[in-house]
Amino acid sequence: MANCCDMKEGDVFVCEKCGLELSVKKPCTCSVDAPDTCCTVPLQCCGQEMTKK
Repeated sequence: MANCCDMKEGDVFVCEKCGLELSVKKPCTCSVDAPDTCCTVPLQCCGQEMTKK
């Protein structure tokens, strides 16, 4: 699951269905050490989760 806490600058995420690619230019401020502060919605496109390229 692609969640903002796991995304680092330079990572690329792709939709396996339509091929859309998203590149992380600036990571968010959520912290893996404080999971209650992380966004709870996974990165999705075409109704499915995007995967790290």
